[in-house]
Amino acid sequence: MDKRLLLLTALPALGAALVYCSATGDGDGETTSTSTSGTGASSSSSSGTGGGLTDAGGDLDSGDLDSGPTGPNMCPGAEQSFIWIANTAEGTLSKVCTINGEEVARYVTSPQGASGDPSRTSVNLHGDAVVTNRSPSSGPSSVTKFAGDYYDCDDRNGNNVMDTSLGPNDVRAWGEDECMLWNTPFPGGGIGARATAWDGTEDPDTGLGGNVFIGAMMNKTVYKLDGDTGQILDQAVTGLGHYGGAIDNQGNLWTIDMACTIGVCSIERISLNNLNDHETFPVHCGYGISVDVKGRVWTSGLGCISRFDPLNQENVWIDVAGFNRGIAVGTELSANFVWAANTGGDLVQVHMEDVTVVNRQPVGGSDMVGVAIDYEGYVWTVSEAANSAYKVHPTTWNVTAVPIGSGPYTYSDMTGMQLKGVIDPPR
Repeated sequence: MDKRLLLLTALPALGAALVYCSATGDGDGETTSTSTSGTGASSSSSSGTGGGLTDAGGDLDSGDLDSGPTGPNMCPGAEQSFIWIANTAEGTLSKVCTINGEEVARYVTSPQGASGDPSRTSVNLHGDAVVTNRSPSSGPSSVTKFAGDYYDCDDRNGNNVMDTSLGPNDVRAWGEDECMLWNTPFPGGGIGARATAWDGTEDPDTGLGGNVFIGAMMNKTVYKLDGDTGQILDQAVTGLGHYGGAIDNQGNLWTIDMACTIGVCSIERISLNNLNDHETFPVHCGYGISVDVKGRVWTSGLGCISRFDPLNQENVWIDVAGFNRGIAVGTELSANFVWAANTGGDLVQVHMEDVTVVNRQPVGGSDMVGVAIDYEGYVWTVSEAANSAYKVHPTTWNVTAVPIGSGPYTYSDMTGMQLKGVIDPPR
């Protein structure tokens, strides 16, 4: 019998054991609103657990979503969109429904537990996520895959129920959560695995197929993993200490050099079909990295946001004060712009063609690390200091805070929209 049908027939017997993602939260959250004078922007913040987002910009109403049955730790309607954020200080991964801001699941990311040191996440075209555990003090770097769809989890104990996290206060012990599909440790101990990206060759309907590419900082090695099993299929030493990575639409992985964080900047192009085919290029600054639909590589770093075009090797950059960390290419509502998270708490909006700053505003706590775009085009940022993520409407700049775990540090493609943008661009 089909896994989804088998579980649906079992659902009535589960009763109160099932918790569904609610558009209004569970009532425990408290939301307050404030406005920023002189800018016309407003913000709201949530405290407590289980609180959901209000409509951040007036464009989304619960009536806009198709209603229908969904599984536990899923979004409330037919549309499913998640942001996956690594809580580095506690060794967990938060799965947040971007539609209503509900943290629908939280997972331990490695056998090392709290010392697992998770960081980069990447999401495939089906919605499954991998998280890379950088340099655990008690064990090797590793990468772990989690199912995005409840019905794709693995009923390992055969009880016709997916035993899995149902929220931030329901974190299962390592090995007991059946939405964790595989964990692959890397040989060589503390290799500092960081750059993480799916390649987009998986089936978007089933999630089957596809490969995960991991770049390590210490040994300058890139690894190719089977997306279904986690098996290491290939590896090669390349030119840089890989810090972050993104896929383009020409079959390449682009990584940013660890040395960019101290001012000597290079990026590297690595062929997905032949890891020994690689080439480095200088860029003006770097820390975060993303690639747009035209194949141009965007980097953000200390005092700068930069665009590199591989076709003519043109470097264009703009001075942007402060430490600009994560960077993301906009879609839908946020199209034609790139967005950078400034460590002081600002979100920076840059015009994609003019490479000019369009807007810059504070949106949340300090130590802003990551930025990503959800499927509607809302912009999400992650604050390590505030233990929160922020959903930002890209035109009104209305902001809503979502509390997550301790020490969130993710600044990679944590929604999968960068990958979708280059693999399946808007027509």
